[in-house]
Amino acid sequence: EAELYREIRIQMRAKDLLKSSVAPIDTSNCRREPRSRTATRTKQERLGFLQDKSFSFKPKINPTVPDFEELYWAFQRKTVRRQEIKEPTRNKPFKLRTSNLHARQRQANEKTKDSQKLSKVSVQKSQSLPGLSSLSSNTLPVHITDATRKRESAIRYAQDNKKEGDKEGIYWLEKQKMKCQAMQKSVNSRAKALDPHKSLEETQKEKSKQNRQNMQDRTKEYRKELEEMQLRVKNRPYLFEQVTK
Repeated sequence: EAELYREIRIQMRAKDLLKSSVAPIDTSNCRREPRSRTATRTKQERLGFLQDKSFSFKPKINPTVPDFEELYWAFQRKTVRRQEIKEPTRNKPFKLRTSNLHARQRQANEKTKDSQKLSKVSVQKSQSLPGLSSLSSNTLPVHITDATRKRESAIRYAQDNKKEGDKEGIYWLEKQKMKCQAMQKSVNSRAKALDPHKSLEETQKEKSKQNRQNMQDRTKEYRKELEEMQLRVKNRPYLFEQVTK
């Protein structure tokens, strides 16, 4: 009974506490509500002009669309008219007076003298030739200098040396080839003399000869056995003869 009374008392106490209990204060709502209210208030203040349909500013709208292609070509024509056409430069006739200088005149005189000497020498050489009796006015004098002679001799000497070197190289290669062939022959002969085994070619020939001989012997034996078999069959009596005996 005491236990039952104790349980009933506990239940009643719990019911009383549940009735007297109060939920805790929600601090989040207290903080968020004023913020949301201020946000809505500012939003209404900022966007309030949209509700007012009587605007004071009315912009002017141009409904016509310009022709951009026509404007472009007009601009091109304008630039062509504006551009400045420059005249090309024209060369004026002039005369160099360097030939009138004293040093240039001296050089020209020396050149003419040298050319006259060369022409005289060439005329003498041409007259000495039997085939040429006279020189035409269009022929130029030919003068071979010492430098050209030395150059030609040096080139000829270099070519001769090159030919001799090529000949010596070819001769040395042929000689070396002959030496190699002789050495190879001597090495092969000595190797054959020292090697007790026969070469592959010789062994192949011997094997083929031996195989041929074996085949001939087998054919002979086969023919001999065949003849003996035929003789036995021929000399064998018939069945009725065996029965009568």
